[in-house]
Amino acid sequence: MENTNKIGNPVFIISVLILITNDFYLKAAFHNDLTGKLSDFAGLFAFPFLFSALLYKNKNKIHLLTALIFVIWKSEFSQVFINFVNGFGLSINRVVDATDNIALVAIPISYFVLLISDENKYDFKPAFKKALIIISCLSFMATSRRPIQKKMRVSIEKEYVFEFSKRELVSRLNAIQIKEISSLNMMPRNINFDSQTNVFQYQYSKDTLAVLLDYKQINDQDTIKFKTSFAEILISGNETDSKLKLLAVYKFAPRFSAEKYQDKAIKEFEQKIIKKILASMLLCGNSRIVGLKHAVTLHSLVQ
Repeated sequence: MENTNKIGNPVFIISVLILITNDFYLKAAFHNDLTGKLSDFAGLFAFPFLFSALLYKNKNKIHLLTALIFVIWKSEFSQVFINFVNGFGLSINRVVDATDNIALVAIPISYFVLLISDENKYDFKPAFKKALIIISCLSFMATSRRPIQKKMRVSIEKEYVFEFSKRELVSRLNAIQIKEISSLNMMPRNINFDSQTNVFQYQYSKDTLAVLLDYKQINDQDTIKFKTSFAEILISGNETDSKLKLLAVYKFAPRFSAEKYQDKAIKEFEQKIIKKILASMLLCGNSRIVGLKHAVTLHSLVQ
């Protein structure tokens, strides 16, 4: 604890101020690649610096562990943990982006600045140091919270045509949904299932996570429409061909953002649904997607 004066280093204080300003204002106001990376750089400097100053003998382990945790946090491997925590009604989030790992360069810089900091040079009153430690810890927690958001209904009207039956398409969509629910359901009674309607919902928010379709109750000529908290979809077809029409995607966005999200919404849907259908087509030896068309409009629903 004899090195706590090191947290008075102006570089550390500035990094905390950047982290707070970015998370509470800049991200919501601008929401671009720069604001997304800025918190990573500031946080990866400030976090190991603070705890190394408090636990100086463990400074090497703290910096190495910070790098390891960040890499895992920014990967898909952390999603299970995020789902588990959010299942308790909490709200944490992160974006999976491999380019964020460039911010790891801030960790050796933090280590170097820590070593050259003269604790005798920054002699602050205990009350100031305690306040700075508390503010820093709060800023670390805030950077992982979900930003103030609005829920947007992004109308897509995009069609995907497949060279296999409607029954097969329904089967594959059900399989994709079941796999997704399995990854989310990390604790007992976290997700509720209504056996009468075949609907999965979060216990707390009551959002419709998935709707399993029973083909026995569907005529071959029927057009199937269903809606979840993620998307609205129409399914049609026959014994040889099928068509999935994406009506809309529900997407969260920063409340103050004026950005249009058509392209991002389509990309997200294709990543989560269409690519998995295509992957199962390859496994089953079926042919490829053969056509699509789209027209896009946007409506905003403020949550």
